[in-house]
Order: sequence, then structure tokens, then C-alpha cells
Amino acid sequence: MNLHIGIFSLVIVSVLGFNSAFAMPLESVSVNVIENDGNKATVELSWNHNGASYYEAGCVSCIPNFSDDTTQNNMILENVTPFADGDALLYIIAYDDKDEIISAKQIVVVLN
Repeated sequence: MNLHIGIFSLVIVSVLGFNSAFAMPLESVSVNVIENDGNKATVELSWNHNGASYYEAGCVSCIPNFSDDTTQNNMILENVTPFADGDALLYIIAYDDKDEIISAKQIVVVLN
């Protein structure tokens, strides 16, 4: 799990160092917890379309970590599990048509 967090941190550092003058940021991220049984949840993420070719959304706090790609500006993540403190850590990464990261956003969702 620490490896995935480290890789994700590396991605975020790379995004922050990237000249994003040509990309709109992921500003309007909405989170809707559709179902939560206390152990795992179904979470809907939606965001502004920022001109990206596709998006990757995933869960860092989940064991195992997972992600999926979409060309839409929303995604439903199932089996989202939190860290021990009850917070789930999710993310969205926007890619251009050359598979370069143009924007990223971390989302903390309080589940417990």
C-alpha cells in the first residue's frame, strides 16, 4: 500500500511541475456516496470536462488499490474502503491525446 501512495505522490509532484498553461484544471469535482455499509462504499465521482482525452479515477485507500479509465466526466467506484481513520482517498487524473498528465485531483471522502 505504501508503494502505491508513493507512486501517486510522484505523479502529483510531476503534475505540479508540469506547465499546465494549456490545460484547464479539474475544478468542479463532486462526490456522492451512493451506498455505505460501514466497511465498503459505492461512490460516484463527477467533474468538469477540461478538454482531456480521457480520465483515470481510482482509490488509493482501497486494498487492493484500483483504478479505471473513462472518456466521460463521471465514474462510479465500487468497493471503496477507507484507511483506519475512516477516510477514503480517491483521485482523478486527466490525460491528453499523447497520454500526458494535464491535471490531477485528490479527493478525501469521510466514510466512517
